Amino acid sequence: MAEEPQEPQPIDTAQGKTAQVPVSEPITPAPSEPLPEAEAKTPSEPAHPVSEATPEPPPSEPLQMAQINPAEVEKAAQAASEPTPTPQPQAPTPPAPTTPSNQSHSRELLAKGRAKVQEKKQKKLDKIMELLNTKEKVSNADVEKLFRVSDATATRYLSALQKQGKIRKVGKTGRSVFYAKI
Repeated sequence: MAEEPQEPQPIDTAQGKTAQVPVSEPITPAPSEPLPEAEAKTPSEPAHPVSEATPEPPPSEPLQMAQINPAEVEKAAQAASEPTPTPQPQAPTPPAPTTPSNQSHSRELLAKGRAKVQEKKQKKLDKIMELLNTKEKVSNADVEKLFRVSDATATRYLSALQKQGKIRKVGKTGRSVFYAKI
């Protein structure tokens, strides 16, 4: 059970003297010292009177008296009364302004990336044409298996070849649709 500290005695700062203030750490008396009268317990009378306002039992041992310098107390009071600054969230830094050299470099990289994608796509379209050289007709499912792509991607590849005029579509919809070389 937590012990409540006693109220501190007033500090006389006008004369520059140090005051004794109770501290919550108990002191154990030396075995040779006699106990103070307040702590001497008799079986008929309790050492500390128990009041109805405080249900907790008083501490069984006296509190240690500490020496406190009034200047330190004033510093602590000032520090407690001053508001502590709260850290302000930092605003994200705006991106660096783009200069013409940065823009041209970005455009070059974008153009290179697009060219690379188109090159890979054209290689796949060429493979489909090679498949049509070995087979008479190719279905969407054949292209899906060849490149391990989705149905929509296979349809886009075949549509691109159809727009280039290299293959023609036979049938309208469903499984009966296939593509033949022109």
